[in-house]
Amino acid sequence: MRSQFPTVDAAPLPFHPAKSKSADPIYDTFYHNSTAPRLNTNTVLTSALRKHYPDLHLTITATYSSNLLGFAAAGHAFAIPSSTTDEPQSHHQPPSPTALPSDLKWRRYIAPARKDALSSGHLVDSVKFGRFAYTWASHTYILYNVVGAHSVYDEEVSYLLGSSAQANDDLLLAAGAFWNQLHDEILVFDDGYWQKSHELWQSVQNSTWDDVILDPQMKASIVGEMNKFFGSQERYKKLKVPWKRGIIYHGPP
Repeated sequence: MRSQFPTVDAAPLPFHPAKSKSADPIYDTFYHNSTAPRLNTNTVLTSALRKHYPDLHLTITATYSSNLLGFAAAGHAFAIPSSTTDEPQSHHQPPSPTALPSDLKWRRYIAPARKDALSSGHLVDSVKFGRFAYTWASHTYILYNVVGAHSVYDEEVSYLLGSSAQANDDLLLAAGAFWNQLHDEILVFDDGYWQKSHELWQSVQNSTWDDVILDPQMKASIVGEMNKFFGSQERYKKLKVPWKRGIIYHGPP
């Protein structure tokens, strides 16, 4: 049966991406994958990293679960932008800073946690591709932080290269445990993501229940429930129940 639609001989479109001039072969892989018909970034970078660093152990993790750059920013490690020509420094000294030959980052605005704060917010760098000489607990690592096509959505992934699987796991456990806790901070959900606010924590340190305007009977009930909850952590632990309690407020304040 003859088709009612005309046939067209479609020649493939020419595609000649510009060549990367980076000194970093891992960046070259990332660049060519990003400027061509997309493949899974995790697949191509894993292959490139294992080829380029055959003597190091590679561990791949989602950045949100073990924020290694945030861990370093909090003073628990050193993370210095580096090139592939850098060699690890002394275990007891931070790596020497060097110009990063090829990095990608966005400048991002972070609104203040308190809407009535005098601060106008601040700017941070959101790394899309970066290589770092990383030092923690007498261990040296190479860290690549990359945002690429790993699934349906782009996501940030950390590629950690260390001397052994145990050294990598120890760092990830320390960073994950630290990041999972609040250190004189309050979690604030704003602009579509969670952020930790030390400023907001400071602002409520001198507050008391006397500052809360509520019906006296309701206030007494809430205070009693809160005191009972904060005094029952050991009981929750013995029962192996998560130590959590939520209160839903309904009606006008």
